[in-house]
Amino acid sequence: MPENSKLSALGARLLSDAENISEEMQDWRRDFHQFPELAFEENITASKIIKVLESIEGMEVVSGFAIPTAVIGILRSDLPGPAIMLRSCMDAIAVEEETGLPFSSCMPGLMHGCGHDAHMASLLGAAKVLSLHRDKLKKRVVLLFQPAGEGRGGARTLVENRFLETFNIGSAASLHWWSELPYGELFLRRGVLTALSDKIHIDIRGTAGHAAEPHMTVDPVTIASHIVIAIQTMLTREIDPREPVVVSFGHIEAGFAYNVIPEQVNIWGTLRAFSPKTRDFVQGRIESMAPAIAKAFRGLASVEYTRNYGQVDNDSEMVDKILAAGIPFFGEDGIKMLERPLLSGEDFSFFSSCVPSVFMLMGTGLEYGLHHPRYDIPESMLSFSAAWEAYMGLTL
Repeated sequence: MPENSKLSALGARLLSDAENISEEMQDWRRDFHQFPELAFEENITASKIIKVLESIEGMEVVSGFAIPTAVIGILRSDLPGPAIMLRSCMDAIAVEEETGLPFSSCMPGLMHGCGHDAHMASLLGAAKVLSLHRDKLKKRVVLLFQPAGEGRGGARTLVENRFLETFNIGSAASLHWWSELPYGELFLRRGVLTALSDKIHIDIRGTAGHAAEPHMTVDPVTIASHIVIAIQTMLTREIDPREPVVVSFGHIEAGFAYNVIPEQVNIWGTLRAFSPKTRDFVQGRIESMAPAIAKAFRGLASVEYTRNYGQVDNDSEMVDKILAAGIPFFGEDGIKMLERPLLSGEDFSFFSSCVPSVFMLMGTGLEYGLHHPRYDIPESMLSFSAAWEAYMGLTL
C-alpha cells in the first residue's frame, strides 16, 4: 500500500474520503461477519445493505432482481450509454469459525471465511465515496451485491435473467482480497485468471450389516475408499503431469454407528482444471470408473457431475485500463502481474464471458488462507480498498 505522497491527487482525495468513514466500514464488516448466511439465504445481509444504500444521496436501489436477496445500487442513472459494474459477493461458507474474534459468527457452522464481509463493507464504502463525487462520473456505476458466489452460481442466475442487458452493463470489475499475497498490493493477469470448477457427487450403494460380519454385507465405505484412490491414481497416471488438474473430495456421509456397516455412502468433491479437454477426459473417466469399481465389489455407484464455473477471462483492454488508472494510485511497485492462473473457481466467470471484465486480487498478507476456520482480514485495508473501487468507478 503506497504512502499518500505516491497517490494521484484524485486517489488521495478519495482515500481521505474513505478514511472519514473507516469506522462505519468496520462496523458494517463486523455486523456482516457476525451474521453470515449461505447462498440464496442472504436475507439479513441484503436488508442491511439496502438500508445503507438508501441512506446515500443520489443512489437508486433495486432489490430482488432475479434472486430475492440480490441488491443493486445505481449512481447517475441519468447518464446515457453502457455502465460499469462493480461487484461483491454476499454469501458465507459452511465452516465452524475458530477465530475467537469478539464479533465471531453467531450462526453455528457458518462463517465469512472468504472475505465477503470485507468485500461488501468496502463496496458500500466506495458507494458513499462515489456519491460525493457523482458529478464527476463519466458513466453510470452499477454496484452489484451478488448472492450465491460460493459454488451455487448466483452470477449464472443473474446473467440468464438478462441482468447485464437490463442494466446495460458495458464492463465489469471485481476485487477479491487474497491472504497469500503481500499486504496492499494489487495483482492482475491478462486472459485466464481462474480455473474451470465443477462439482462431483458419487452415490455408492451396498448391503448393510453388523461390523463383526463384513462377509454378510457389501461394504460401501470400502467401495468409496477404492473409488477415491482410483481417481487420484488416474490423475497421476493418465494425464500429462504438465497439465494442471485437481480433484478433491471434501464431504463424505456414511452411516450413523461405529459398529454398523451402512447401506449407503455419498461423497462430494470438486474438479479444477484449465483445459476443457482435460475436464472432458476426467469427467468421462470418473463416470465410467466409479460404477465399474462398485460393481467389482458387488455394489452400485452413480455419478452426478455438475459443470459449475467457467474460467474468469480478463479482458486485455480492461487490464490495460486498470494498469493505466492504477499505477498513479498504487505506485509503480504496487501493481503486479500474476505469472500463472489460479486453480480457484470463481462465478464472476459468467460475467467475464459476456462483457469486458477484470477480476483482480488485493493481497492481505495474513497467515490463514481462504475457507480456513481461522481466516480473518485486516480491517486497516477497508479504506484503501473502498477508495480504489471508487477510483475505478471514476476513471475506467
